[in-house]
Amino acid sequence: MKTKTIVIWLVGISSLVLFGFAPAPPKSVYKGNNLQLIEEDKATGFAIFRSGEPEEEDLAEFCRLGIQEIMVLSGNAEDVEWKYKDQCPALKVIYNTKQDSTVPLNKKFLSDFDAWVTDAKVQGKKIAFRCECGCHRTGRLAGYYQMKYQSLTYKDASVVMTGRGKYMDQKPWLYEQLKALEDYIYQRPCSVEKKYCVRDIK
Repeated sequence: MKTKTIVIWLVGISSLVLFGFAPAPPKSVYKGNNLQLIEEDKATGFAIFRSGEPEEEDLAEFCRLGIQEIMVLSGNAEDVEWKYKDQCPALKVIYNTKQDSTVPLNKKFLSDFDAWVTDAKVQGKKIAFRCECGCHRTGRLAGYYQMKYQSLTYKDASVVMTGRGKYMDQKPWLYEQLKALEDYIYQRPCSVEKKYCVRDIK
């Protein structure tokens, strides 16, 4: 599985480099669980990270990096961010809901996410989002961000999602959802089965 992931990464990386969208390598340079920088603007101070569930000591790393706000897509902030708040007192949890990777994202959530990102860019904040392993729910949202804000294509975003994830061959619906998210971004009719499309319900 590891060899397959590396091969997929290398095949896709050339196109990302060609268009100036080379992501960080699969191995994180940070101490936290699958903590990786998606994008950074050193001029404004804005940065956005993705992560798996941090350990107690990892929260200190969040503070060292200056992360101010976090979305918890696994809905368990009470077990980590709030439980070990003394490790990073300034970190604010702005969303704490257990998402299901088999259920497509809805328009209300995406609108709220976009508003959060826009505010962070304007204010020069460092923000993050996570689930448990930082692979599936987090990978899906990272793919949305990269397609909308970094102009990656579905193909390139799916390469990144595969490279960052675990057991992705067991989660084929995530790729269908990612394609639907690209359609949503560009206001095209959803090109996959309806069950994978962005939902209207709130």
